[in-house]
Amino acid sequence: MLGRLNRAAIFASTPLRQALGLMGIVFAILLVTLGFAYVALRSSTEDAIRTDLKQQTAVFRVAANPETLSVIVSAEARASDPSERAIAFVLPDGRQVGNVRVLRENGQWVVARHLDYAPLSSQGYFTLTMPLAGGFLVIGESRAPIAELTSTFLAILIFSFVPSLLVSAAYGAWAGMRARKRVSALEDTLDELTEGRLEARVPDDTVKSARGDDLARIGARLNAMAETQEATVAALRQVSADIAHDLKTPMQRISVLLSELREQLPEDSAARATAERASEEAELAVGVFHSLLRIAQIEGGSPKSRFAPVDLGALATDITELYEVAAEEAGGALRLLRPEGAALRVQGDRGLLGQMLSNLIENAIRHGGPEPDITVELVCEDDRVRLSVRDRGPGVPEAERQLVLRRLYRLERSRTTPGNGLGLALVQAVAGLHDAELALGDNHPGLVVTVDFPAL
Repeated sequence: MLGRLNRAAIFASTPLRQALGLMGIVFAILLVTLGFAYVALRSSTEDAIRTDLKQQTAVFRVAANPETLSVIVSAEARASDPSERAIAFVLPDGRQVGNVRVLRENGQWVVARHLDYAPLSSQGYFTLTMPLAGGFLVIGESRAPIAELTSTFLAILIFSFVPSLLVSAAYGAWAGMRARKRVSALEDTLDELTEGRLEARVPDDTVKSARGDDLARIGARLNAMAETQEATVAALRQVSADIAHDLKTPMQRISVLLSELREQLPEDSAARATAERASEEAELAVGVFHSLLRIAQIEGGSPKSRFAPVDLGALATDITELYEVAAEEAGGALRLLRPEGAALRVQGDRGLLGQMLSNLIENAIRHGGPEPDITVELVCEDDRVRLSVRDRGPGVPEAERQLVLRRLYRLERSRTTPGNGLGLALVQAVAGLHDAELALGDNHPGLVVTVDFPAL
């Protein structure tokens, strides 16, 4: 589960996305609202400055001649800071008085610094130019109030957005990690159920948390579904075991009676041949019931009480030696590949492991073609012991590799060959009992069956 809680998964979580999305909406609303307020206040401030400029010209309009206006402008210039208020008068003869200089550029008066006064405003000016007393009067008010207004709104935007971003991101990350952990618990349970471990359940802390929210309800329903499925499968297995158990004894009696009948009939008679065939079929039926009971016992877990350390290498050597003659009689060969001196020990039931390997070799001999070439291989890697059985026969189509593990399932081409469709089902049951991973693959050509055990 911890592997799922990576950064990409957290950022892909719905709670984090919702928190970031909500934060984006709030920020957009805040931006639009502040934008409208800023535009309105800026326009109002600019109008106020221009109105003030027009009102200031009233003082200068009373001057009747350039000399009088020059005196008034000079007095105002000495009383004003050019960084806040600029004033200049251009007399008819071109002379200038005031706290700034003005230049004529492209038909407009441009404010420049007067070296005898303080520096100009770095924000620029709102200017008003008007002809007066035969010259030109230029008055300017600094744009500093507009710059201060802009700075204020930017500060409001930053100090309202950044904390919101941090809080929303922190909450979203926390909620995302929490939700992702709970979703991972649901995914792990689904994975286990898909792999056939019907006892898997969603943990209680996931089901009972958050006062019954949607994930808790999903977890509770998933557990209810798993319990129902487990009970149904258990009931089917019990019915299968009961039927096999109840019919095994009558079938054995039928087999014994057929054997007695066969002995009482003449050797070369048709009736004796029929009795022999009936006895063989009865033995096959008894074998099917025996295998079904054996699988039910294995799946019930009772053989685990007999588990002990098993040398899988020695067991494979004994089994392959036992079947070498059968492989040669079938026109093929059986070989064992194993690392020399390596410890190939697993925890398990030696009898069941031997039966599992025997089933795999018998299947390979039976379905490996006219000259079955079979390889049994043992490999030890890290903390795993891998057993594989390969043949060079027609193999099993990929679409049917899971189906052949079912009880009594047989490929269409195999229905004319001996067998009951329980060999691989028993192999799967033994592998599951030993916590081993069973896999069917392509041997190009042929089938390779791999059983991966935890090593001791």
